Amino acid sequence: MICPNCKTELEDGLVHCPICNHALQIVPDYNSLDDEIPHVEGERQSINKAKKPKKKISKKVVLFLLALIAILALVWYLYVCSFSYQYAAGRKADANGDYKKAMGHYLNALHRDDSDPRILAALGNDAMHLGKKKTAESYLLSAVKKDGNYARAFTLLLTLYEQEGNYEKMQAALSYATTNRTKEIFADYLILPPVLSQEEGKYDDDVELTLTPPEGEDYDIFYTTDGSSPNSAGGRMYQEPILLTEGKTVIKAVCRNKNGKFGQVIRAKYKITYKEPSAPQISPDGGTFHEKTKVTILSENEDDEIYYTWDGSDPTDKSRQYTGPIVVPDGNQILSVIVIDRHGKSSKIVRSSFKYNTVEE
Repeated sequence: MICPNCKTELEDGLVHCPICNHALQIVPDYNSLDDEIPHVEGERQSINKAKKPKKKISKKVVLFLLALIAILALVWYLYVCSFSYQYAAGRKADANGDYKKAMGHYLNALHRDDSDPRILAALGNDAMHLGKKKTAESYLLSAVKKDGNYARAFTLLLTLYEQEGNYEKMQAALSYATTNRTKEIFADYLILPPVLSQEEGKYDDDVELTLTPPEGEDYDIFYTTDGSSPNSAGGRMYQEPILLTEGKTVIKAVCRNKNGKFGQVIRAKYKITYKEPSAPQISPDGGTFHEKTKVTILSENEDDEIYYTWDGSDPTDKSRQYTGPIVVPDGNQILSVIVIDRHGKSSKIVRSSFKYNTVEE
């Protein structure tokens, strides 16, 4: 150690300096942690003072909070399950093209209120998009039956029937329209076919076929005679009666309204086979005569042509044509007569024997 007074180096353990008799102070070993201990202890005391005992939450508060949460959950559940929410969700799904999901929401809404035709129409529309035509028809029919003034339901239903070409069901649906507003919708869908003057079937003569629009309608009429579609480029506009001649003819005809929309097509099949003309009637029908006698020949139709010979040969259209009563020639004669009608059909040949002598035998 060194004396702080005289700076003499001394041995350790002395109390006084033997040189200057200065009192020596013994400095204990220094530990820096000793300076920290009071500080740490002070912090611990401060922390202990800051800590307060925890308060317990009362059961009443817990029960209240649980009840509040349950009420909020119930309110949310009721809202999500409500008609308005499900209907809005269905419309949103429709806008996104998710028709299957939309139908699920609409069905949920329908369970809440089955009196709203909007839901039934929406279900029918989505079913049409999904190709479920029978399901669509069922919902749409329910909609128009519930509200005869709901135009959207009628439009969708008629569109469905138009796709199927089912005009009979269109006609039946008209009975559910209760206002002029909905009845007018049918004007652009329920376009009935023209009326044919002759029913389809078999005939033995030409048929003059007349086509007329349904009563009270001002439609144009288009038709074909070969069974092809009349509302395509091959359809001819009807202007005058159609003459059907021998053979098979398939008539297809349709009406077109002022908006250019075609309606129900009618199809009729005609088979015409010309019959053989009736045999001519000869008067007098043969005999012996001693005076000049005229023979009259009649056919069933006025426009038939009659041909005859006196020599027993078969008459043709090259033979003499009958135009009026003919005189029986002298001698023994065989009158042969044939009728050829306007179609060129020949009757059976009728023969009569005549004997004309001026002197009695």
